[in-house]
Amino acid sequence: MATVKVLQIVGFKNSGKTTVTLQLLKLAKSRGKTISTIKHHGHGGALNMPDAKTDSMQHFDQGADCSVAYGDGVIQMHQQKQQATLDDLITVASNLNPDLILVEGFKEAQYEKIVLLNSEDDWVSLQKLKHIQLVVSPKVVELDNVRLILQNDSKQLANWFINWMDGDSHESV
Repeated sequence: MATVKVLQIVGFKNSGKTTVTLQLLKLAKSRGKTISTIKHHGHGGALNMPDAKTDSMQHFDQGADCSVAYGDGVIQMHQQKQQATLDDLITVASNLNPDLILVEGFKEAQYEKIVLLNSEDDWVSLQKLKHIQLVVSPKVVELDNVRLILQNDSKQLANWFINWMDGDSHESV
């Protein structure tokens, strides 16, 4: 498997993780990159599944640990695993040899990350995270040795991301 770059987008609820992930995804695609994404479903409970009457769901419901369906260029996979680490999910997401993987959530994981703040108080808890490369905040916050970009400065975020994406001074797997 080729080396793949991994970037986490983390923060507390309603900090803009999905918005930033989508911005970065769109920017990377516009530069011809292939992207996989991983989202931590932090809302409790299992994910919604397709209609149980589909053949692939019948396979899954009857005990298949992994059920894969393919049609018209789309691969759909359902896999059961009681405990899955981010590294397990990165292995799955790396299957098509993407240029990079954007991970929304999984705060405690050990990959380079963008930390999103709702307020200065968030930094008290989030500054302990490892491999913080950038902080995005609604207002200026005093940080030690970490770059800060204001939440509404999408041009600065894009410039930072392009440099991160095209550079080679970051973690990969």
